[in-house]
Amino acid sequence: MSYPYVFIHGMLGFGQDEKVYPVFPYWGMLAGDLVKMINQNGGEACAPTISSLGSAWDRACEIYAQLVGGTVDYGAAHAKKYGHERFGRTYDKPLIPGWSSDKKIHIIGHSFGGATVRMFSHLMAHGAPEEVAETGDDTSPFFTGGKGDWLQSVTTVAGPHDGTSVMSAIGFLLPILKVVTFYGFAGVLGNTPGNQFYDMCLDHWGITSNPKGKCNFRNMLKFKAIKKAMDSKDNLYWDLCLAGAKEINERIEINEEAYNFSISTSNTMTTRNGNQRMKITSTFPVFHLTGNLIGKHRHERFLDVDLDDAWLESDGASNTLSALHPSDEPFVYYYESRNDLKRGIWNVMPVYQGDHMDVVGGSFRAAVNPYYIINYYKKYFALLEGLK
Repeated sequence: MSYPYVFIHGMLGFGQDEKVYPVFPYWGMLAGDLVKMINQNGGEACAPTISSLGSAWDRACEIYAQLVGGTVDYGAAHAKKYGHERFGRTYDKPLIPGWSSDKKIHIIGHSFGGATVRMFSHLMAHGAPEEVAETGDDTSPFFTGGKGDWLQSVTTVAGPHDGTSVMSAIGFLLPILKVVTFYGFAGVLGNTPGNQFYDMCLDHWGITSNPKGKCNFRNMLKFKAIKKAMDSKDNLYWDLCLAGAKEINERIEINEEAYNFSISTSNTMTTRNGNQRMKITSTFPVFHLTGNLIGKHRHERFLDVDLDDAWLESDGASNTLSALHPSDEPFVYYYESRNDLKRGIWNVMPVYQGDHMDVVGGSFRAAVNPYYIINYYKKYFALLEGLK
């Protein structure tokens, strides 16, 4: 294989440094470990461990530090704006030694990993002028831009480019979910030895312990700090709603030096009244609830706008329409572009038929027929390998 692959997990996901990964790999899940498959076949691949609840910006900074080795720099201006630490964890060795324009990477993000890799690609190419203005010569190379050609391709898988209406559709369940994840997973689990098994990576907010150090049980009692992170617009919940995604889209630009691909997903059917319902036999139970709520949700409360019928189709978590491509960036459908692929434009792949986790192997279908998902990605990797 020509270039290394970097796989980025989505909401509440996990990376290769967590002990859950060898048992249940995020990329491949019940079908088999895609990262391991690449490495065993002479390629180079990794799945960084990044914040499960962090914003697209924070997660992008964590990816960069791990790929090059060094300390995570969230940016002085960014850290000041949102009230968390500027610096995070330190990584002694780079995950991709020699990463450069000569040794590019393919970066692939699932679900919120899609927004993350788009932010990462933008900062690599265009930088962050506000960070340069704030820190001058002390600015991280990540924020200076000019490295768009270090990426061979950017792929989003079930990534809601324009946000997902599920954040509005689940109503009163959203604040409950926030409390469970920030107070339970981050505050409690994140400060016990269990964080080695599943790590929320919110050290920069002061509410989780680094699994490589001693657990700080007092972090469980930092209710103000936890609430501050939970209520902030510097977290995954804000970036995933339509209003937060709109802010991201207004900020970032496509990387014109990389090939850009998006894989949307769908697992619904139209009902008699024009709504969408999840397919019964091929949908994970939790997505029956969320997908059916999306399928009849016609008013987005975060933007206070009505949604048309195109927003009702989903994979149970991401709206199919939103995952096709960013609405404000150039795109072409793959069946039109496959013989003449170009950089700097979104190549929209055929819609994958399956629910939100089936596309990464997290389904009964993948367990029964693992070759289905393995062969899907083998064909996709072959496409990436053929890029000039």
